[in-house]
Amino acid sequence: MLLLLGVIVALLLGLPPALGLKYATDPNAFVASFANFTSILVVLAGVLFAADALVSEHEKRTGYFLFPNPVRREVLVLGKLAASLLVSAVVVSLYYGAAAVAALVVTGSVTWDIGLSYVYALAYMTSVVGVAFLISSSLRTTTSATVLTFFLFMLIFNIVQAVLPLAKVNPWFIPTAAAGIISHVLSPTTGFRPPNGGGEFITTYVPDVTTSLIVFTLYFIAASLLAILLFRRRELSS
Repeated sequence: MLLLLGVIVALLLGLPPALGLKYATDPNAFVASFANFTSILVVLAGVLFAADALVSEHEKRTGYFLFPNPVRREVLVLGKLAASLLVSAVVVSLYYGAAAVAALVVTGSVTWDIGLSYVYALAYMTSVVGVAFLISSSLRTTTSATVLTFFLFMLIFNIVQAVLPLAKVNPWFIPTAAAGIISHVLSPTTGFRPPNGGGEFITTYVPDVTTSLIVFTLYFIAASLLAILLFRRRELSS
């Protein structure tokens, strides 16, 4: 994960000058290029550090050594959950730390908005990890849990998020839509124009900050509680 993190940062810093492009002079605009990829980084952290946390105990039969210990299963889940949140937070912190240092070197300053984007990224991370634990407690193999977690946040939620506005429904309750606040706080533009320069400006729905944070919290709490319940009742199969 650290190697992947280094590659992402190197590309974001190295590609503009290699292509003859100038860095943004505004710190928010500079870090916005990093924030646009934060959601992907958070999902990768959830996939690598949470999706296999519970299912591996059953698939690899390590539960035969772990479960007989005088520790309640819900405590085991909470311990694994805390570890996943901690290591995922370290990855996000290193990413934003690199972005802030680069912004300070290039633009000469940093802003509070960069800190807010970082906080929003951590909030989104908790919801991803919580859902990953729920999936991990429900499936039978590490591969299936990993793949489902990845496609849920990278494909399924995004499809639902794109289709709902066609039915005049704002996808405020979809975590990937709520994650828009991560980059929106740095770049308030809520849409884009087609690459060829023609056509109408396409707007992108971004829920307000309070709603988004509540959505992250509810996803994390509900998914974590369900994960504990399922893991506590699930038995090892031969």
